[in-house]
Amino acid sequence: MAAFINFYGGIMTKHVHIFLILLLFISLSSISCQNQESRTENSSPSVSFDSETFKIPDTGGRKLRGQLLYMPVYSNIPYQSTQFDLSAFLAIHNTDLKKQIKITKIDYFNTDGKFIKSFISADQKINPLATMIILIPQSDQSGTGANFLIEWTADEQVNEPLIESIMKDLSGNKGLAFLSTGRVIREMK
Repeated sequence: MAAFINFYGGIMTKHVHIFLILLLFISLSSISCQNQESRTENSSPSVSFDSETFKIPDTGGRKLRGQLLYMPVYSNIPYQSTQFDLSAFLAIHNTDLKKQIKITKIDYFNTDGKFIKSFISADQKINPLATMIILIPQSDQSGTGANFLIEWTADEQVNEPLIESIMKDLSGNKGLAFLSTGRVIREMK
């Protein structure tokens, strides 16, 4: 197994090195998102992008018109006789190259299944290749079974979006970060 010498002269395994790089990437990503409101439409001037320049034709892939997803978010996790409080964010990536999707619901529930909050009051459009981010603060006490119900639709079939939740705690001298993916409950083709 390959080993790396760390700054302090000790040996660090390749897996630990990769984990630390991933942790650094996630922490830098979250810092850049920390003080921003969720954005769904890009307000910068449009640039030229032609999705037809790819050599692989758009003849396959999973095309849908909507889904309802269950997305776990672990805002607190038990460890021995204590618990870690985690911050989290939900990332909804529109993977379609040409068409918008609409987010019609983002509802948040605690471990007991009690409704906590709806994150949108009206449909939110996500442009092609754009991402919507929803933040859950570290102070949230919704529990180990906290979850989102996310509903998205499109006027016509689009590439299935990538929807993930990322949990992290970077306080003190320990870092903890992990990713969770959702489960489809309903879908429209």
